[in-house]
Order: sequence, then C-alpha cells, then structure tokens
Amino acid sequence: MTKPPTQIDGADVIAYAILDPAIHKDTGTLRLYADGALQTCFYGLAIATYDVDRFYLFFCDTNWETENDTLHDSVGDAIETAKRKFGMLPDRWCFYFDELRPV
Repeated sequence: MTKPPTQIDGADVIAYAILDPAIHKDTGTLRLYADGALQTCFYGLAIATYDVDRFYLFFCDTNWETENDTLHDSVGDAIETAKRKFGMLPDRWCFYFDELRPV
C-alpha cells in the first residue's frame, strides 16, 4: 500500500484509505463527473483540509492526484460519504493525526 503525501493539492492530509475493487464497489449513491463522464473507479481516498474548519474527501488516482472531491463540515461526514459511496468501513482509514479521528 502506498501512502499519500502529507499534502494533496496544497491541503494537509488527515487520513487516507485504499479502495480494494474486490470489496469496495461504487453504490451509485453519489455521482461524480469529470469532463461530462461518470467516474466510478478510484485508487484511494484522502481526507484533507486547508483550514481545519472544512474537510475535503479527495478521490485519487494511483499517484494520489485528485480526480474529484467533495466538501464536508467534519471528518466524520467525509467518512460517512465514503461509506455510502463505496462501503468503506470507518476502521479501514489510516490517520496521520489521531486527535482528528472521529469517536
């Protein structure tokens, strides 16, 4: 498993998770588009922040380049979005800062 850098697109990475295509299937509950095409496959997810007030869920390729993102009011909200979209369980996240891990 390749860890993401500590910053993605200038935002500080708080947590990340690798998507396993055998386990994590796109549920269709959240539709992401790039250049008019529906995106359903990503390598990994990263939760990052620019200011610690709002949190981005980055949908990344194998080089941890952002392919799409969603904005959230909390780390917990970002984790819940990943759970709804891919079935990503909360215990699959790796945190760089344990104090920001939701309880």
